Amino acid sequence: MKEKKRVPKLRFSEFSGEWEKIKLKDVSQYFNGGSFEGDVQENGKYELVTLKSIDNLGNLVSSKRYIDIEVETLPKESLVMILSEQAPGLLGMTAVIPTNNKYVLNQRVAEIRPNQKVDSYFLSLTINKSQRYFSKMGAGMKVQNISKPNVQNFEFFNPPLPEQQKIASFLSSVDKKIAQLQQKKRLLEDYKKGVMQQIFSQELRFTKEDGSAYPDWEEKRLGEVLKIGSGKDYKHLKEGLIPVYGTGGLMTFVNDYLFEGESVGIGRKGTIDKPVFLEGKFWTVDTLFYSHSFNKVLPKFIYYFFLLVNWKKYNEASGVPSLSKGTIEKINISVPCIEEQTQIAHFLSAIDTKIAVVQTQIEKTQTFKKGLLQQMFV
Repeated sequence: MKEKKRVPKLRFSEFSGEWEKIKLKDVSQYFNGGSFEGDVQENGKYELVTLKSIDNLGNLVSSKRYIDIEVETLPKESLVMILSEQAPGLLGMTAVIPTNNKYVLNQRVAEIRPNQKVDSYFLSLTINKSQRYFSKMGAGMKVQNISKPNVQNFEFFNPPLPEQQKIASFLSSVDKKIAQLQQKKRLLEDYKKGVMQQIFSQELRFTKEDGSAYPDWEEKRLGEVLKIGSGKDYKHLKEGLIPVYGTGGLMTFVNDYLFEGESVGIGRKGTIDKPVFLEGKFWTVDTLFYSHSFNKVLPKFIYYFFLLVNWKKYNEASGVPSLSKGTIEKINISVPCIEEQTQIAHFLSAIDTKIAVVQTQIEKTQTFKKGLLQQMFV
């Protein structure tokens, strides 16, 4: 049987020849992190790189853990790798250190220091697209861990340095686009949060078409303007087209519905601080309340109000967070007239639409990058 050529499907035209199969230890050094539990503080000169410092896209994110003692810092363009899996799919994930004299390596995270034969970003991409290897090599019953030998013996195909650098440069431009879109989304979300606070504190008021003011808002309790319904078990139902929701979102589809119309769901148990706007026919499980029988309030207005409520403040359990109907119905709410509610709902929905558009752009760009990774690497 003829051996498959070691070349990528998609390649820059100036490069040719097969890629070389090597091990990670051939092009890098491995270092373990240290323990700094007694030295951690909220602010400090150096930021600790912990298990929470690398996301599932290979980005370096803040651990929000700092130290002020003088220790060896990570050099720019070193890789940091997760050695102990705290979330599925993260074992072996890497990120590139962007600057000198800022980051310190914590325990259960490794430093992979590339030599002159390999581009740091190319190496990080290569490792991160090979998560199946690290998952397979992980050991442990509850929490998987990966050993130094298994890291160092990771095999991959490697092109000459100029080709690595061109691939890395091209894909980093895609990453830059994703980062710009993510920043745009964050700014929109921050703007929405800020304007919601102004609206519901009545610092910002809408006016009628002729410029005149709407009536003053009325003080109510939630129980006066809506009712809270309980979710139910759905397992006796058959498969269908009607969505079933829990506190984690959409679960499945069934052939019957609990409620039809616009509603706002709020967790009864577990995740109690993630309101969801529901419409049409739907079913909710017993961990998710739904609202109905709205009295002079729009469901969409209630949804935005729910987003601002500090639900954890109303938690009634010492273990798994829980809410009761009675507690929800006693919460105070200031209610404007229906016309002003309509303007508020339309205004905030328009921001949500913009956020959704940017999220779609992020997902499309990430899918584009995933396709490139599949074709530009061996």
